[in-house]
Amino acid sequence: MHALLLIALAIAAGAGWYWSRFPGKWNYAFSSRYATNRGPLTARRRNLREMDKEAARVEKSARDRASAEEAKYRQDIQELEDEIAGLLRPGLGRHVKGPIGDITLYQHQVKMSGKNPVVIPLAGLTAKFSSDPTYMIDLTEPSSRTHRATYPRRREAGDETTPFFTAEQLSDFALEIMNAAADENDFRAHREARLPHAREELEAAQKNSAARDEAMKALQDVCAWQKSNPRRKEALANLDAERRRWQQLTGKMPPR
Repeated sequence: MHALLLIALAIAAGAGWYWSRFPGKWNYAFSSRYATNRGPLTARRRNLREMDKEAARVEKSARDRASAEEAKYRQDIQELEDEIAGLLRPGLGRHVKGPIGDITLYQHQVKMSGKNPVVIPLAGLTAKFSSDPTYMIDLTEPSSRTHRATYPRRREAGDETTPFFTAEQLSDFALEIMNAAADENDFRAHREARLPHAREELEAAQKNSAARDEAMKALQDVCAWQKSNPRRKEALANLDAERRRWQQLTGKMPPR
């Protein structure tokens, strides 16, 4: 019963909508006697609707192209800006190893915790492991300023929680720091060589807006044409003429 009621309501709604498209007395909208009067109005509406659909398709295509060109233009600039920023301000870089005691190694810098926390650039840094009188790693900057991290030679009895590192592990870690410093020196050399070219490429990318400007101009032309399209104006005039004829017949002006 409920389903039948829903079907009846749907049919009534459809009939009501159809009647609103052909206003007037019931027979004007539904009687076969007036089918020849409804036909031209239906055809004119369909013609205008199809024309509007085609216009919307053309405009969407032009808009999508303009959006794609704008996105590419911005992406090219953003990639170069990000590269330049990464060269000028590399920061810590990716995590490499640690913490090993108070020392954590990153791609471009070393972080030391403890009593005197400090961040040390890797460029020009040297690392030396010593085992007498205790295990220690000395990090020496190009200015000769030295930072020391100390490690116990043996694990305390009963202490299973404090990290313990062997002499071999600490010696290997000092070697990793030296290799990372060498990589940082290579990065600095690459940066000095790359920066001027990256800046030139950025300037060229900012000026290279021809494709974007062309796509935007095409979109503007399409939108302007849609507003003044003589074919649509003619189709609209023909539809309005049919609407007036329907009004003369029924006394009611139908919608477009």
